[in-house]
Amino acid sequence: MPEIALIGDRTFLFEKLFQEIGASYQFLQANVLGSPFLPEFKMIMIPTGFANNQYSKTLTVLLRCKSNIAGFVRKGGILTVFGPLVPEHDYEWLPLPLKYTCELSSQTITATEHECSCLCCTLTPECDGYLIPGEGFETVLKDSKGRAILVAGKFGQGLIVATSVHEFPAAEYIRWALGKAKPSKF
Repeated sequence: MPEIALIGDRTFLFEKLFQEIGASYQFLQANVLGSPFLPEFKMIMIPTGFANNQYSKTLTVLLRCKSNIAGFVRKGGILTVFGPLVPEHDYEWLPLPLKYTCELSSQTITATEHECSCLCCTLTPECDGYLIPGEGFETVLKDSKGRAILVAGKFGQGLIVATSVHEFPAAEYIRWALGKAKPSKF
């Protein structure tokens, strides 16, 4: 059983990271999401640019699969989603309210003691914007202006982790997420 589903229109360099830490993964094109034939996963990862038509056609399918996404997280899965890379985005496909504003910049961050703060492996990450978390989300990392760049929201038995950090997640984060998550159907 693959532990991670990497969702997008083409393969990404994430695969090398997964191989280096020994995590099993399956690359899924958006058009297969919601299929009853998909295996269970512990984590779903949606890379940067999922809402930008220049890079991806994933957003349309995410909107269509809103209930599958909620079910996956509710049953114990961890959803990790990066920035949409569009001027503004409402994550209406998530079961918790979240907004995004694009603003490319290097940041100096401040962190809370939340366990998923290990996603970022530097105190000066590149970010593609900032997040405006709604009810149910906790701000984990803030940029130099005090805006959220990493948020976590518990939903059922699982967790939604959203970030505008425009870098690969730390290996420590992937290990943490796989250790915490429960296998769940998408």
